[in-house]
This record gives sequence, structure tokens and C-alpha cells, in this order.
Amino acid sequence: MRAVAHPRRLASVALLGAAAALWTAQPGQAQGFSVYEHGSCAMARAGATVAAPCNDGSAVFYNPAGIAGKKGATISLGTTVVAASGEWRPETGNSSELQNDPILVPHGYLTYGLNEKLAVGLGLYVPYGLGTKWPTKDFLGRFLGYDNSLQSIYIQPTIAYQLSDKLSVGGGLTYVMGKIEINQRLDVSEQVTQLGQAQVPFTVLGAPVGSDFADGKLEGDGTGFGANFGVHFKATDRLSFGVKYLTKVKIDYDGTADFTAIALQNAADPTNWTLKAALSPQAPAGTPIRLIPAGVGVTMDQALKAGIAAQFIGTGKLVDQSIKATLSMPAQLIAGIAFQAAPKLLLLGDYQWTQWSSFKEIKVEFETYTSTRYELYKDTHAFRVGADYAFSDAFVLRAGALMHSAAAPDETVTPLLPEGNRKEATIGAGFHLTKAIELNAAYQYLKQDDREGRVREAAAGAQPTTALNSGTYSFSGNLFGATLTFHF
Repeated sequence: MRAVAHPRRLASVALLGAAAALWTAQPGQAQGFSVYEHGSCAMARAGATVAAPCNDGSAVFYNPAGIAGKKGATISLGTTVVAASGEWRPETGNSSELQNDPILVPHGYLTYGLNEKLAVGLGLYVPYGLGTKWPTKDFLGRFLGYDNSLQSIYIQPTIAYQLSDKLSVGGGLTYVMGKIEINQRLDVSEQVTQLGQAQVPFTVLGAPVGSDFADGKLEGDGTGFGANFGVHFKATDRLSFGVKYLTKVKIDYDGTADFTAIALQNAADPTNWTLKAALSPQAPAGTPIRLIPAGVGVTMDQALKAGIAAQFIGTGKLVDQSIKATLSMPAQLIAGIAFQAAPKLLLLGDYQWTQWSSFKEIKVEFETYTSTRYELYKDTHAFRVGADYAFSDAFVLRAGALMHSAAAPDETVTPLLPEGNRKEATIGAGFHLTKAIELNAAYQYLKQDDREGRVREAAAGAQPTTALNSGTYSFSGNLFGATLTFHF
């Protein structure tokens, strides 16, 4: 018996593409795998801040023009803790729960006003990424990926200038460091073996769907460049407008794919497997594998003694090898308005467009072949509203709400990124501990609409369809943010 690694399985292992789904934060807090919580002041406003940037340096990300017009230095450091929960409910069988641990998503900014008009800054933030961790028992999605992460860390030097009392502009180049890791199980039922002159699927040999025989691990890293631009216009003392554009960034990844044999799991006793279809007149359907005539090929009993995994690992396409792939982090356009409704009350509203339509398909180049995975994402839209109420110079209360559409179409909702339409609510506060030290804190609750999806991949090279959907994903999250800022 000669075992052959099936291209369909490798198409699934090629999750570098599908992993445009993943990072060290939990499933993204905005559309697709976008993350928008890069400062606790802005987070408490539900991210509605482009027309009235916070005074903590986070304008480097939210609107680079917002750092102009202030002398002196600002240093801001903070993190967002993301605690996610989710569930897969199949049409038949047991439900499976997401097993993500709480994750810290950091942010940091440094700004310096050289004079009343010119300012420079530096920011570190993570606008794209997520992570998903699912059980390996009773969850068929483990064959797409059970422990996965992707991160895209942006470093942005920035310059801004106040053209007039009303108009400021700013921008900076972004240097992006991307890293990805995918872990998945391999299913022996999707492999083929050589019996005599024929290649026979293991499903014909009685292997049930969901028979783990190996682990696949894919990891890689890469870099890319982009830019972030902003404009701020103060129409009156009470009314301001802002626009910000974050460009698309292409990242070329280099990495490795490694395969490790494991004991056959989640399958009926292989010694009791019988043929699902006739191999020959002497081996009709129902024939015990151990009784296959010698002239047909090596019996399954003999294969089992050598170990099923050993028939595949290190041969064919399941050989440890290098990989290459290219992913694009989408462009974003945000426009907003801020209105000082009363001396103590500031109202804000933002609209966000994200160019997820650039994420249509992913090609991963293995040493032995090229895999194409279709994602078919569409552009998304988000609406954010927020408010600040200043009880005093030392204490500000904030709140907000947002809603946004899903990027993934119905046919590409998988355990890697089971995202959907979301509604979120936020609350937070800012405290001036001293004249020079400011602390902001925020809480955000995320609720996603239930989403029909799948746990198995389409055939290699085939366009996915909703016919593969076999259950429902649910998801919610609790986010906690804190940012400490020093003014000099």
C-alpha cells in the first residue's frame, strides 16, 4: 500500500490565506479582523473621535492632524484586555465552545509640539488581527484550524501642521510587521492510498469523516509599508469635522509548514473498517479490510501495523517545507463630526468604510504546489456615536455605541473567523491624577448576530457555497481598556 497526501487536505493546511483571519487579539472588534481599540479615551466613545481627537497621543492613529497646535511632549501607554466567548452549534451533534484566553492588545504614542503649529509623533498600534482557539475533540472545525493567531503591528512616525486656526493636516508612513501561526488536524478520510493500479480514498476503505491522524502547523512572518493621513477642520468654536485615511498594506510572508504524526483519533476501531464500495468482484462493499485479497493490494491490517500516519508524513505533499504568501491589510476611510452641545457636553459621530473587497482570494505557494483559498469578502460600513461629559477639569465621563456590518459572506463563515453584524456599547472615564498625569479607562460590550457557517472546506480550487453550511456560530466579548498619559 502506498499512501498519497491529497491536495484537498493541503488546501486546508494552507491556512496562511484563511488566516487572514487571525492574530493575538481575540476575534476582531470591528468588521472582518479589524481592531479599533487603540486608546481608552477613544474606546469609551465607541471610537467616535476623528473630529475631536483625545488628548493622549492616540490621534497618531485616529487622525494624525490632531497632534498639531499643541506645544510640549505627550507620552501615552496602555492596553486593551479582550475576553471573548463563542459557540458552534451544529445541526446535528454536540456544541463546541470557543476556548480563547483573555489577551492583552497594547498601544503606545509619543507626540511633541515643536511650536504652536508643527508637531511630530510616533505610534505603535495593532489595527488588524485576531485569534481563535477551539477544542480538538468533537469539533470538525479542527481540520480548518483549532489554535490560530495573526498579528499586524504598525509603527508610525508622524508629522502634522496647523495651516490656520481652523485647518490642520497630518500624516505618517506605517511600517507593518506581520506574523501568523495556524494549527490544524489532518483527517485520514480525506487522503488517498494506492491499491494495485488504483488510487483509493480512505473513505472507501471505511475511514469515517473526522479521523485525526496528524497535526499540521503553518507559521510565517513578513513586513510591509503604508501610510496614515488625516485632516481636521474647526468650522466654529463648537463644531469640528475630521477625515482620516489608512492605506492598504501588502505583506509578503515567508514561513514553514510542518507535519507531525499522532495516534489515530476520533475514529471507529480501524480493524473493524469495511469497504464502502466494491474494489473488485473479489472485494465487494462490506468486505472487512483485513480480508481484501492479496492481489488487490496491501491489507489495512498491514498498514495499521506500520501506523496510518507513517504512510503520509514525510511523503507526497505532507513533507516539512517552506511556504510563501501575500496578504493585504485593507484600507480604511473614516469621516466624523464633533459638536460642543453645552459647555460640559461634547457629542461625536463617525462613519467608517473598510475596503474588505480587496480580500477575495489567497494563494499560498508551497514547495510542492500552490493552494488557492477563496474568501470573497465585501466592503463594510460602521457607524459610531459617542459623548463626553466633563464634570470638572479633573473628571470626564464618556459613553458610546456602534454598529457595523459583516465582511464575510454567508459562504465563507468558518471557525477561523466566524464574524457577523455587530452591535456594541461602551462606557468609560478620564481622570487627571495631577496636572501632568492622566488616566483613562473604558469598558466595551460586544454582541454579534448569530451566523450560519461551516466547519469543512470546499474541494481544492472550488468556490465555496452555502450548501457547506452545517450549523450556527454565536459570539460575544467583553473588553477592558486602560491608558496612562504623561504631559510635559
